[in-house]
Amino acid sequence: MQGAIALLWFSLLCLCSHAWMPQGSSSSINATADELALLNFKSMLSSPSDGLLASWNTTSHFCSWAGVSCSRRHPERVISLLMNSFNLSGRISPFLGNLSFLRELDLGGNQLVGEIPADLARLIRLQALNLSFNQLQGEIPTEIGLGLKNLINLNLGSNSFSGEIPWSLADLPLLKYFTLSNNRLSGEIPPNLGNLTNLKVLQLDLNTLSGTIPSSLGQLPSLSWLTLGANNLSGPIPDSLWNISTLTTYSVQQNMLNGSIPPDAFNNLPYLQSIYMDRNRFHGPIPRSIV
Repeated sequence: MQGAIALLWFSLLCLCSHAWMPQGSSSSINATADELALLNFKSMLSSPSDGLLASWNTTSHFCSWAGVSCSRRHPERVISLLMNSFNLSGRISPFLGNLSFLRELDLGGNQLVGEIPADLARLIRLQALNLSFNQLQGEIPTEIGLGLKNLINLNLGSNSFSGEIPWSLADLPLLKYFTLSNNRLSGEIPPNLGNLTNLKVLQLDLNTLSGTIPSSLGQLPSLSWLTLGANNLSGPIPDSLWNISTLTTYSVQQNMLNGSIPPDAFNNLPYLQSIYMDRNRFHGPIPRSIV
């Protein structure tokens, strides 16, 4: 009798579990978590049923949805969400922080609003984060620098972010491409950005940054692209910046920089292709080394 009752309970549990699973879903608990995270992201968009997100429903497997790619080794886990220029509007769901295998998140070129959810800092495998060319605002979460230690590419340009550049962003040891251009960021450039020794591109132009250019930026051994133009920076250009031999593009135009340019300033910049220094307060002769 007891065996029959136990068998009955087991059958009921199986039926309930099967009924709970969304149609088209895998039976994997992890896969269900990834699917739910994607559906929650869709639910926070203004017109989720239009255009490229029309396929995002439980009648098909979420790994086949537009913009979604899953792992080969772990076929039920999302590793990239590439939705650049998908005409998305609405807010970024904090549930994207549950996509724990995610390596690439590209939501650039849309009309997203609101703030960056601090929950994205839980994506510890993330290597590329692109939220550029949206309408995002608020401060950049300090949690990004604390949690995303595998980040190689961080692009938050062309939004409306305000406040200061978090010092924690200098604690991303693998970072190579760092863009905060065309926002409303204020305060000084954190001197500890000189700790980003793998950095190749640093774009901080078109903000309202003030103070002096940190001499520590001259410690970046692989920097090829440095744009600090259209800010409120003052003081002289640090001598250390004239020793970054890897520079190809160098822009400090439209600031309040002063002082003179050393006569040998361009001797140590063999790869320099573009330089923009106009609309400042420099004085003295143009160095012959630029020729």
